[in-house]
Amino acid sequence: MKLKVKTIAIIASLAFAAAVPVVIFLARSPVLVVTDLSFIPLYGMSRIRAEAMSSSLILFRRVITVPVSDDAGDDIVQFIVSEASSRPFCVIFPLRFVQAARIYREQNPQIPVIILEGRYPEGRNPALYAISRNTDDYFLYRTDIEADFHRAALAAALLDGETNSRVVVFLESHNQQQGTEVFSQTLKDIEKPLQTSYFTTFSQFSRNTELSCVVLAGIGADYLDRFTDVPVIFFTWIDPALIPIDVVLVFNDSPWVQTVPAVRMAAAGIKTGQIPSKPVFLQGKNIDKEVLRNLRKIR
Repeated sequence: MKLKVKTIAIIASLAFAAAVPVVIFLARSPVLVVTDLSFIPLYGMSRIRAEAMSSSLILFRRVITVPVSDDAGDDIVQFIVSEASSRPFCVIFPLRFVQAARIYREQNPQIPVIILEGRYPEGRNPALYAISRNTDDYFLYRTDIEADFHRAALAAALLDGETNSRVVVFLESHNQQQGTEVFSQTLKDIEKPLQTSYFTTFSQFSRNTELSCVVLAGIGADYLDRFTDVPVIFFTWIDPALIPIDVVLVFNDSPWVQTVPAVRMAAAGIKTGQIPSKPVFLQGKNIDKEVLRNLRKIR
């Protein structure tokens, strides 16, 4: 009888010990991530759930997606965010919602507001970009363009192998100088003599030579509709299931993969900063297994 009582006591103690972290986890204020409804099907709901769960476990607090209609006014955004949580740990807004973020911050000065710029804020809406410059009100983080182009160059060199063929890079005009310099310098540092052409519009491109790799960094998606026989490195957050088979490597800078570093920097009081994209390695088509293994070593 005593043994049975002791066993029950041990089980009860273990159950209590297991329940305490869960209770603490649920009691902690959540991180809210605001996103467009139209973004969700393109990104993939299952990916959002998986990445939100992973971020929740790492941060040991819930990460909650707050979907907002694309045409929602700023007042509606305030209401939806407040309904998700009245006292969140912080709220993450993409740059498109910077006006709503500013109003939310004014109404809730005690709650940290994070704005994620992405890679191309100026080209999308200069007015919104100008508003986001007031970093007294927000924590402002941008995708680390240099890190992404550096890793893209390393991947392009691996995909080329020993052929020293031509690589084409399509990139936004706002990132042209920075992206070109980093990509070229990386190839120089690793002593890879690739002939590299850079384009800021697809109309500039004419495929008249053999290519070993194509990099789509913000523009040039038309390439995927016209050509299907060259490995592609794609800067995008779109669900890999929707991407053509020629895409070998994706650089994902969505809010969900940037949530953990953004929250950590904000918690440390870092007002501005850069966050590298998450590389997603795909099987591609007719890619040597050794090359794929080496690609996965790029971080």
